[in-house]
Amino acid sequence: MWRWALDLFKVRRAHRAATAVISPMVEKSRGRLGGISDLTWSDPYMVGFMVMLITIAARIETGKIEGEALCRVQARSWEDITTVRSGLIGEEVLLLSTACNREFETGCRNALAFGSMLVGNSILFAGVGKRWQERHRDLQEADSTIAERDDVSAAWERFFDAHVSMHAYDIMAEPGEAAL
Repeated sequence: MWRWALDLFKVRRAHRAATAVISPMVEKSRGRLGGISDLTWSDPYMVGFMVMLITIAARIETGKIEGEALCRVQARSWEDITTVRSGLIGEEVLLLSTACNREFETGCRNALAFGSMLVGNSILFAGVGKRWQERHRDLQEADSTIAERDDVSAAWERFFDAHVSMHAYDIMAEPGEAAL
């Protein structure tokens, strides 16, 4: 019973943190780019980038979270951040990961690079006997200032906006496909 309650608490806390940190940046991108199509969210790069970024935020906020609890955080945060309500993001992640999809893996790697800027290398590589996953950080308290940092904004535009723009251009270039 206690384990279930602790997992529920971790899921809620991790979900709130991931959504609070990532959503403002996505909303700014929506404004700058004139929106983000639902089709863009199904791109393997975007799936890898967003799910890995959600995972990083969840682990920084709550420490060790994995298994079913992490899956719930990823699914709920994905829906809240992207506004896509397919309910199949878990299956998509498993398929892309199992297939060793290069775009998916690139998205994951770029999320790791962005995540290190987001929270700083000192947190990710904490010393004194504690791994970064074991250190408690309250991302929800810092969410308003993180997105305003120049280094974070520049990295977000490089890893997120540039890919969204490129994906939108590819969609418009394909004959017979609907444009944004």
